[in-house]
Order: sequence, then C-alpha cells, then structure tokens
Amino acid sequence: MNKHKLLHNDILLNIILETHKGVSKVKAKQIIKYHDFIVNGQPVPNHPNLELKAGDVLDILSVHKKAKTAIKPGRNQPISIYFEDEYLIVALKPPGIVSSSDSSGFNKHSYHRVLENFLSLREGKTVRLWVVHRIDREVEGLLLFAKQLPTMERIKDMWPQVTKKYLALTEKKPNPPDGIVENWLRDGEDQVVEAFDQEVKDSRLSKTEYHFLRQEGKYSLLEITLHTGRKNQIRVHLSGQGCPIVGDRKYGADGSFKRQIRLASVHLEFVHPFTQMPVRLKYDPPVHFFHPSQNADEHYKIV
Repeated sequence: MNKHKLLHNDILLNIILETHKGVSKVKAKQIIKYHDFIVNGQPVPNHPNLELKAGDVLDILSVHKKAKTAIKPGRNQPISIYFEDEYLIVALKPPGIVSSSDSSGFNKHSYHRVLENFLSLREGKTVRLWVVHRIDREVEGLLLFAKQLPTMERIKDMWPQVTKKYLALTEKKPNPPDGIVENWLRDGEDQVVEAFDQEVKDSRLSKTEYHFLRQEGKYSLLEITLHTGRKNQIRVHLSGQGCPIVGDRKYGADGSFKRQIRLASVHLEFVHPFTQMPVRLKYDPPVHFFHPSQNADEHYKIV
C-alpha cells in the first residue's frame, strides 16, 4: 500500500501522473482502473476525475484486476485468476496438473497451455504466456506468468526479492518447531531428489525456512518461506527433518492411501516491475486441504 498526503486540490488522474513519473495519461488511467483507493480511511471510487483536496491522505492499494470470468478450479475448467494486468497474470493451479512443459518440449495438458487457451478464447485472439516459475504437479496454489518476454526477463531478475510462502501439512511436528534447512540438492534415480550436507557434482545450494503454525488433528501445519526454488525442495527438506508432507509417498509419507500432497503456494508479494506498486496475493486452501482422507484414495488428478 502506498500512502500520499496531498499538497493541493486536484483530480485523481493528475495525482497518479505525479506519483508515477513518466507514465502517459492512458497508462495512468489503466493504473486507476486496476487499483483500489482509500481517502482519509474511507474507500472511494477509482475514477480519473475524482476530486481530492489538499491535506487528504490517499492510500493506493495493491494492484488487482477483477477477472472477466471468475471460475473456480476444477477437473473440467481449472481456471481461477487472482491477479491480472497488461504485464502479468497470477492464477490458481489446481493439484494434479503440471505447471508447464519440461525440457522434453510442448505439453498441451500443462497448466501453462490450459491458461493460454482460456485467455485466447476469452480475448478472441491468440494469447501467449511466459513461465516465471513452476510448482510440482501435486502442489496447488498461486502461479505467476508474464505476458511478454521482456516482462518475464525483468521479473526473473528480481525473483530473489519476491516473497514466496507455502503451507505444508506434515505427518509430524518438526524439532525444532521453527528453523532453516540449507543444503545441496541433486536429481537422483527415479526422479527422486537427493540432499547432501556438502556440495557434490551437479548439486545446487537450497534454502528453506519453516515455522510451525498449529496442530490440525494429528498433523502439523507449517508456514514455509522459500529462499531458493529447486525441484521438490520443500518436500525433500521437510522429509529430511523427519516430518514428510501428508500424501508425499515419494519422500516418506504414509502410503496407505493415495492422497493429494498437502503443499500449497499461498502467498506471493513483490514490487510490480513496471508500475512499481506493491502486489500482495494470498490463497486460502479449501477445508479438505487440512483434513486428508483417512480411509480411501483421493481422486484429484486432472490430467
């Protein structure tokens, strides 16, 4: 949230032109359209000709855009948009679908392609997106894409400064309950990632911060802050702490039933690379995320 105390009477459009040096009137109107505004603690319409007075305190809230179609993710239509402007889009990837094509090439069933197809139909023209980051097939949550290659390159450059948080439901409470895991990860056999205390050939330094939130029945809920983004990083690190994520049979969880892995990308926070406005996005997983099936397989995979 950006706060400004006005020094003179003016309309909102002119104030945005002052606070966003160098933008055109067209761009300023877009900024107004896709933001919320509070004046002296009260919400006000986001209209370019809104009159404001000297001494007013103007709060410019996080960038947002109300999606043209608000569709909850599901097996037939896995689309739910949390943020969108002319540069970026953040959507909610359901569990059971890969984020994007891997090194093998094009994957028409990836969430990347599904989202592109959805936007192309919505806009009536071909829409292309660039992948900024990935989350595992079994993991749900917020996923960020760029709408142009230069935007992708800019957000990639600032990616270490982006706050990325997850929720993980684990089979045991970690000891200690809060901590940082830092080691080297490397792809092993059968697509299982291995952890090493020292650097080895082809390994990459990885860092995960965790914080115990509360008990959920017999399980523990942890907040995870991701400092690096390696393949299966959170899953490997929590397993190494003796508290595998519920449903993660690949890394030591109970395999009595096939369950969705209880790991969700729930928080993204960054400074917009073009508007310089703060963007804060939060996803609240559904109730069933916290209450895994105790007596049957879960059928969550989409493709």
